[in-house]
Amino acid sequence: MKDVLVILVMFAAAIFALPFIGKISAGQTDEPAAAPRFPDEIRVYLTETQETVTVSAAEYIEGCLAAQIPLDYEPEALKAQAAASATYALRIMSELRDSGDIPAGADISDDKRVCQPYMPPQERESTYGADYSKYRGNITAAADYGISHIITYENRPIYAVYHSVSAGGTCPSEYVWGQSLPYLRSADSPWDKNYINYKCTNELRSEDIRLALAEYDSSLEVPVDPARWFTDMNADENGFVISVNIGSNSFSGGDLWRILGLRSTAFTVTRSGNIFTFTTLGLGHGAGLSQYGANAMAQSGSTAEQILRHYYGDDVSF
Repeated sequence: MKDVLVILVMFAAAIFALPFIGKISAGQTDEPAAAPRFPDEIRVYLTETQETVTVSAAEYIEGCLAAQIPLDYEPEALKAQAAASATYALRIMSELRDSGDIPAGADISDDKRVCQPYMPPQERESTYGADYSKYRGNITAAADYGISHIITYENRPIYAVYHSVSAGGTCPSEYVWGQSLPYLRSADSPWDKNYINYKCTNELRSEDIRLALAEYDSSLEVPVDPARWFTDMNADENGFVISVNIGSNSFSGGDLWRILGLRSTAFTVTRSGNIFTFTTLGLGHGAGLSQYGANAMAQSGSTAEQILRHYYGDDVSF
């Protein structure tokens, strides 16, 4: 059961999207008068019950950890993840309220399509059972650390994105969301290649790909002949797809990760008739903090701050 739970949690982080990255310039200079601070309470909209609940800052981050990362990870890795979760939430809260993507009266949502996953207390206990009590102390300590260690760049909370497992190195933000951010550059993460499902394959039928592309953009002109799909692929040294063509349409790895529901933005494609086989490396979009890599660093003695600087760069502050 524990192995299954770990897979479910890592998958939640893997499909975590970043909806607002293109709305604010990385070089914005209207710095707030004081250092960013996480609110004492936060109003969370729960999509399953369609209600908004008010929880403490610590309770919210504990719920994010339970939904996003294996609870048996090293304490310093949990702290790094907590700082990323708190920072990301703080960065997007005002943007969410302005966007209309969450109901009036809420600060944030548990919908991973627009925010980040959050697990309420009763669900944590039913999901993890005795393991939740076993690791509760580490979770509480991590949440306290995260709330007090907001990651900033030029005195603004960063888009502190994260993923489950990189492709042996992380990818720049522009590969996934089309915008270059100074704290989301490529970082080595060689430990990730030890992940048991680091390299995976899955098959998609051409008709399913065509339907997914049409749902993404009904105006796309997709060639009838599948032989003209996935041509001129350009990838970096870690295998992250920078661009690939489907007919005259160019897509990034991030585009196809979202459109086709791929495991990773690092992939290769082969075709046999109307069947396309995708071979992926790692798990998730690949930008920012690698949870698996963070745990490996913690096992080797790295602190949460060292982990965060490794993945977000030395120019960030806390």
